[in-house]
Amino acid sequence: MIVSDAVPQTRSAILVDADDREHAADSVDVTQQTRGRETSSAGALPAPVRSGFLFSPALDLFFIANAFWPLLLLVDRLGGIATHQSLLFWQIYFVTAPHRWITLILVTVDHHKGVDRRRQFLAFGTAILVACLCLKMGTGSLLCLGVIDYIWNAWHFASQHHGVYRIYQRKSKSANSSEPAGQSQSVASKPWAASLEKAVFRCFMLYVIARVAGWGWSEGPFDGFEWVSSVDWFVLLIPVAFVGRQCFQYAVTGKASLASVAYLTSVMTLFASLLLASHHENNQWVVQLALASAIFHSLEYMSIVTWSMSGSRGSSKSNALASLSKMWLFFLIVFVVVIGLGNYLLSRGYFELWVFVNIVVAFWHYCFDGMIWKSRKPSSAASPATAVAS
Repeated sequence: MIVSDAVPQTRSAILVDADDREHAADSVDVTQQTRGRETSSAGALPAPVRSGFLFSPALDLFFIANAFWPLLLLVDRLGGIATHQSLLFWQIYFVTAPHRWITLILVTVDHHKGVDRRRQFLAFGTAILVACLCLKMGTGSLLCLGVIDYIWNAWHFASQHHGVYRIYQRKSKSANSSEPAGQSQSVASKPWAASLEKAVFRCFMLYVIARVAGWGWSEGPFDGFEWVSSVDWFVLLIPVAFVGRQCFQYAVTGKASLASVAYLTSVMTLFASLLLASHHENNQWVVQLALASAIFHSLEYMSIVTWSMSGSRGSSKSNALASLSKMWLFFLIVFVVVIGLGNYLLSRGYFELWVFVNIVVAFWHYCFDGMIWKSRKPSSAASPATAVAS
């Protein structure tokens, strides 16, 4: 995202796609170090910065780390079918649907913070709509679109969770900005390590989502892959290694924040639980954990959008984004209610049309989301401030 003002600069620099994050690392660290020295001559950072939370411990743990998901799972388990159906209703209409539709609002008012990309968004959006219409009319069903949606959504899940994890890593790095320059930039000097970490993180989540779909099940839709279940125990070492390293960095080296430990522990525990449920082929556990995962993902996304919007309040520009950011919470509540009720009413009378519309919106969400959070490469002549803005 391109920004021009001092307040949202740091936030937008952190909120970039994981593929481009490493290119902005040095500039982010330099900016954070400079501001740290300006705010405190002793180099002491305030508690919220040291802890690394984006909002506050309570808000981050509830809306981003979603630490309540075990309680949600317990309610789902003990409540029976009626409770599960009620949770599913709220998840589909008032959580998942709004988090997808809100991407269209970002595309409409943001324009990549000053760089007008309406033609690019319109071209991709039209291409997706035409392709979906052709598939729907050519096959006469939504099955093909549903398969594409599951695969694309799997990649989207993995990318988003890794991206939020990297945001907390950035916050941890800013909290350690008082370290010597060579020490604080050690990660940036090893891009292969960051690439390997990203690949392992995302592949673990993609593997779990494939297992949830029935890959490797004895009575699943994929015959001949029963041997996959024997790999599960080795794959489970990945979340253990990630969480163990993060806890070590927090408790011993001080290079990780409490927020990053809480988030990583929560999301890795959830996906490890999904993998265990899939390994034992327990459909009930898989469905209930998948519900918790969908709520986790959607609340996390809307929270990150809210965090980004709060950084736009300091913008001196009189544009739609700055105006919307000033009443964002009120807008978000109204938006969730309107989209939720609209989706519910449409599904009651025109179910197939409702499914098709939401698949198209989901594809727009996956596509545009990968564009609006992606940073631009700074030019060689760019100043440090410009590099951060990129």
